[in-house]
Amino acid sequence: MNSSSGIIDLIFPEKCPFCGRMKGRVKGPADVLCDRCSNELFIYDKADELPHEALEKVLRLYVPLRYSGAAKKAMLRYKFGQEQWLYRPFSQIMHIFLEANDGYSDIDVITCVPVSAKRFAQRGYDQSRLIARAISGLSGKPFRDLLRRNDTGWRNIATSTENFAQRASERRFSASRDDFCLFGTRILLVDDIFTTGSTLNECAGILLEHGALYVNAACMMSGRQDIYAFGREESA
Repeated sequence: MNSSSGIIDLIFPEKCPFCGRMKGRVKGPADVLCDRCSNELFIYDKADELPHEALEKVLRLYVPLRYSGAAKKAMLRYKFGQEQWLYRPFSQIMHIFLEANDGYSDIDVITCVPVSAKRFAQRGYDQSRLIARAISGLSGKPFRDLLRRNDTGWRNIATSTENFAQRASERRFSASRDDFCLFGTRILLVDDIFTTGSTLNECAGILLEHGALYVNAACMMSGRQDIYAFGREESA
């Protein structure tokens, strides 16, 4: 079996999903990246608590990748280029990162930030849900659809500073069911990119309103300075 796998690898060598180069001898995170991307992509070695002013309703935040370079291009291909298959390497990287930071030990349920029905119809899949369900399968933690996205008109409003307060005040999300009770449940909320924190705060707030003990969040990438300004820990 190992011999056959080796022959297949020689004939059909695997390529890095981020840059398309052949993978090297040294495997990258989750065995999915080439050597160059493993070295160049800013991968957070440790999960830190985010300053409370950014995520007041989330206890811990896990973000493995910096939203730049090849990682950013891969995310844009995933979300807007119909490259649905990228959920596999994304979920593998997230799973490895959560395991390394003991991110599964203090949660009971995995859920996700959902896309709107309109966006789902256009794209054909929900990018965060695919990742969340995949890490559920890898970790053995159950996945539940706990949230739904309301189709509001905020996306048609110009994203100017004057309209930010109006957008922030809208209820973009709601519970998937009005009658469910999450009393004492510890939840991992999955999203693709962390930016302002408004989406995570709103979704976490809904889960807390329905009885969740606390909400941790896991996002594939972020470009925020206050996340990666702590610096990458050098290995000895």
